[in-house]
Amino acid sequence: MSQTLLLIAPETVSLRAAEALRKELDLTLDLAPNRRSGLALLRRNEYSLVLLDESISGTDPEGTDLLYQNAGSAPVLEIGFAITGLPRVVRQVKAALVRRAQDQARARSSAAVALQNELRASLSGLLLESQLALREATPQLAPRVRHLVELAGDLRDRLLA
Repeated sequence: MSQTLLLIAPETVSLRAAEALRKELDLTLDLAPNRRSGLALLRRNEYSLVLLDESISGTDPEGTDLLYQNAGSAPVLEIGFAITGLPRVVRQVKAALVRRAQDQARARSSAAVALQNELRASLSGLLLESQLALREATPQLAPRVRHLVELAGDLRDRLLA
């Protein structure tokens, strides 16, 4: 899956940085020459990472706060492109994307474990109740309830596997 980055920096800086990032990384890059256009892009699209030139963030703290608020789950990296070399920018972007991927993997894993635990609890309750119902079932209902016990047991076993 290709990742999409937003680079908010003056054109003189952003074109060189964009070229270096595209050359080194497999990603889609949107460019915004100022805070206002960056904010508009953030409201319309979802990004994996937002790169913000420090020259823009330093001149408008309230506007920068708005950028952070609208970035959603995308990390925001403030970089001084005027003094930072492009290899360092590429390294920082790679590291930020790796951290984000790891965070997402941990979140998915946690969600899966939580869902499995909920399903186990529900299936255990269903299995217990159906076993108790089997003990009290009339001879006509016993085959149906036994089948229900088997289905619940099979589901539990599949979930545990």
